[in-house]
Amino acid sequence: MSILKQLLILTFIPITLFGCQINSDLIRPAYYSVTYSKGDAMLAANSEPIKVNVLVGADKSGLAMRVSEGLNKYGPKWLNARYTPSSNHENKSPYQMKWAFDITEDGNAAALCGKQSSDLQELVPSTGVVLAAFCLRNKTLTSARARFVSPPDSEKFLQTVGSIGRELLVIQNPVRDNDCWVISDC
Repeated sequence: MSILKQLLILTFIPITLFGCQINSDLIRPAYYSVTYSKGDAMLAANSEPIKVNVLVGADKSGLAMRVSEGLNKYGPKWLNARYTPSSNHENKSPYQMKWAFDITEDGNAAALCGKQSSDLQELVPSTGVVLAAFCLRNKTLTSARARFVSPPDSEKFLQTVGSIGRELLVIQNPVRDNDCWVISDC
């Protein structure tokens, strides 16, 4: 095979793969703070639902409902956690998940827990950039950033939200080693 032909093939494959990725939701690996312990996820799910707080988005209450639905349906299975929009449930738990939709490309996911709604600005037209964080009070334990292309009313949106939940929280019980051999069981 000629060198030119090999170069064309090697150039074509990454372009093709990148082109496929543009048409689907993308999640970057999560950031874990030094203070994060796997037990934090267990404590958060202990007795009360984990609050879902959408700081920025076109329809914050609707997005909070959809995010809660996605986490309940596709989030970590072993945790037995329930998720509810913070506006629907006022609990005393110091744990919550904060989400920001359609923000700037350079948004800092690791700083999301210390932010209020007034600190962030939604961009119009939609950027698709989503930041999510698992918080203990105003301290970020884990955070992730993603790019959504699927609309909030789609099943793919719920699946991506669940995947982000599995990135933010541990996918297996930290007390047991063997409960997560099959990723769909996690």
